[in-house]
Amino acid sequence: MGGTSKACNVILRVWELVCSAVVLGIVAKFINMVIRAGGQNDSRLIYTIIVASISTLYSLLFMPPFLYTFLAFPADFILFVMWLIAFCLLVTVSDTSN
Repeated sequence: MGGTSKACNVILRVWELVCSAVVLGIVAKFINMVIRAGGQNDSRLIYTIIVASISTLYSLLFMPPFLYTFLAFPADFILFVMWLIAFCLLVTVSDTSN
């Protein structure tokens, strides 16, 4: 694994960490507001916070440029699919309010 690919790997992992932490904070704040308002947690929000937590942990674990971090691609793809599902579920949260 060359120096360029290691640098790209670290940069992309940092970006993944930042994005997942932002989503984790936003969804956690929203769940806190729902609880304070006396509402019930929606399972779609719980799924999204779990995906964000897993993604944050995953990016922290694979951020160091190890020799075989490119073998983590299947897990990256699974997380990508989980994020797509989470965003689709969040779109339906806003659609059901009508």
